[in-house]
This record gives sequence, C-alpha cells and structure tokens, in this order.
Amino acid sequence: MPKRKRESKCNDSSFISENFVLGDYSPTIIEHGKKWAAYDKNGRLIILGYNRRICQEYANDRVRKDGQKW
Repeated sequence: MPKRKRESKCNDSSFISENFVLGDYSPTIIEHGKKWAAYDKNGRLIILGYNRRICQEYANDRVRKDGQKW
C-alpha cells in the first residue's frame, strides 16, 4: 500500500539539461507533472507555466536581461 495517496506515474525524464556546464548562465528547465519551471543559476524560480517553449524563451530573455546589468 502506498504511503502517499497519489504517486507520480512517470518521473524518469523530468530533468532536462541540454548543455549543463559549470559557469553557464542559461536557465534550467524542469517538468513538474504538466507544468514547466525555469530556474536560474542560483536555484531561484524564474517562471512556472504549462507551455515549455514560452517558459524557456521568457527565462532566456530574463537571464540575458539580468546579465546586461553588470
């Protein structure tokens, strides 16, 4: 009998890291069920949404904009 009422059906490919390199400032995109989340290099949530493409484009623009401040 499961400890939790609802168990995840498929979480084997939930982490998507296209080109993970230390020192790389591209956001990390992760799938949470039906939602997609983008995190910056410090692990802070940038955006949470249902469309992966929109989340990734917004996160890339946000990281690029924040990088120009310095």
